[in-house]
Amino acid sequence: ASTRQILCEMEGFEFFQIILDNSSSRLRLPDKFTRVLLDGGKPQEVKLREAGHRRRFWDVKVVLDADGHMYLGRGWEQFARAHGLRLGYFLVFSYDGDAVLTVKVFDVSMCRRHYQHDGDTSSGSSSDGDSGSSNTSDGGGGGNNWSLAEMDVEDGPTGQFSAMLRKCNLGMKQEQYLNVPVDFQLAHGYAERSKVELRMRGKSWLVHLKHNPKTGGRSRASFRYGWHQFCVDNALGVGDTCFFRALRQGSAAGGGEDHLLKVEVRKRDGSFLV
Repeated sequence: ASTRQILCEMEGFEFFQIILDNSSSRLRLPDKFTRVLLDGGKPQEVKLREAGHRRRFWDVKVVLDADGHMYLGRGWEQFARAHGLRLGYFLVFSYDGDAVLTVKVFDVSMCRRHYQHDGDTSSGSSSDGDSGSSNTSDGGGGGNNWSLAEMDVEDGPTGQFSAMLRKCNLGMKQEQYLNVPVDFQLAHGYAERSKVELRMRGKSWLVHLKHNPKTGGRSRASFRYGWHQFCVDNALGVGDTCFFRALRQGSAAGGGEDHLLKVEVRKRDGSFLV
């Protein structure tokens, strides 16, 4: 098979990265992705684009160190600066084929950031056009099979959020909770909902919402009863990161109280639940 054919077959491959230091000159790629990418030859560069912005590309060199680890090199610093990447930000990469990587950025508020590009004139090495796939939906890193629901994922500014689990999220059964970001709960009417449905790895968990007293005019919703079982069944621990994505099917289900959320988990050691 040709290099182009092999790279196209990789379409949909997803991985996560967390900005852990102040170095913005290069970003290491996961070894698993490196091995798959190298099966198609040794690419000299890739094109990055922020999800939802189809016509803005950033040319980034791909480099290998002496130990065989692959990095995004020249061009990555400009991309990072243009998108204001900071310590603690979560990046979700999806390989779209034709050496294009789509990037979603989550900041420390646990919500996804969206960017405005004035006439595609932001600084940095870039090229315009619409080569490659325009697919920016979630790609299937968890091996789930929910047909219609899985194909209809919210991708707006408040369609998803992430949370790194702490002790308070994993305490005693009756004390475990996970706060939902205010912007997310407002966008999906959580004040009128009593429960949500979490979906991961082909299974579902019903989780009840607890509405805490209003602060500053806004009530705060959190995952409570049922959240403990979700954590136990999936062996979640401190330092694991959960990525929640709203499924439109849930928010439009006849005004019902339940809301469907797709969940993906990155373990503390960098592996992913599949």
